[in-house]
Amino acid sequence: VLQQNIKRLDTAYKNFFEGKGFPNFKNRSNFKSFTYASGVRVEGNKIYLPKLGWMRFYNSRPIPDGFVIKSVTVRKKAHGYYVSIRIEDKSVPDYIPLPIEQVNTAVGCDLGIKKLVSLSDGSQVKNPKFSTNKKMRRRMKIRQRRLARKKKRSKNRKKAANVVGRLHQKISNQRTDYQWKVAHQIVNKADLVVFEDLKVSNMKKRCKPKFDEATGKYLNNGQSRKVGLNRSISDAAWFELRLKTEYVAAKSGKRFEVVPPHHTSLECPECHHVDSSNRDEEKFFLDYVIYNVYKAYYTTLSSRNIFPQSKQH
Repeated sequence: VLQQNIKRLDTAYKNFFEGKGFPNFKNRSNFKSFTYASGVRVEGNKIYLPKLGWMRFYNSRPIPDGFVIKSVTVRKKAHGYYVSIRIEDKSVPDYIPLPIEQVNTAVGCDLGIKKLVSLSDGSQVKNPKFSTNKKMRRRMKIRQRRLARKKKRSKNRKKAANVVGRLHQKISNQRTDYQWKVAHQIVNKADLVVFEDLKVSNMKKRCKPKFDEATGKYLNNGQSRKVGLNRSISDAAWFELRLKTEYVAAKSGKRFEVVPPHHTSLECPECHHVDSSNRDEEKFFLDYVIYNVYKAYYTTLSSRNIFPQSKQH
């Protein structure tokens, strides 16, 4: 465990020298996990952890034959402890994506807030807004207010903080479960899945300040309105959905690609005319998304009727 902590520290300082920020100090309250690199054994519903001994746990996924335990991480969450076991079998081949020549169908995905995903076949996936809906925001506001009124460093404050943490954990579990279902739904539609390469961190940056040179005062730059947009973007978790979809596509033997997001829902794939009228509210014509991936193979694939005819120019 101590060796793994030194490795974490070494990684943090390497990131610092690459310009990714100085390492944050982890005290007893926010140090939530530790890792074993060896000495762990699993027998049925019991696991042996060095220095701790045999402990009972819920073995949700038995280890297949031929796999070797490489490391074990114990994590403390709001409603209990979890153990993650990393296993390896070098004889198992890696997932090979479907060759581009064997792709017969493709689907483009446009990410949003009102609708989580709008697909090129005309279907849409709703966005439940797990943390930003009216009911959940009211519940979170009440529990955070109760926490703020408790005396600092008291046991009641720790209990109130645990209640808030369990609510955050519930939201996270709901979002994760929903995204896995959406990822399978998207991958089952076609041989190729195309996502926008969105820079989510850039989309959530603060607005640039506006300064009035005449009066010497700062002007309204719209940051107060952007706070709500940033909250909705975080709740949608676009990048997490992209990672899950990429994983499901690889596991299913299908192909996953990303394209630049510029004008993907505004540009006609045939004449390349960019116009805001091409985006009719929530109805998108995402042939251009697929076209970007197949630019080198456009002539061959067009003859196989992969690209539907655009309805709007």
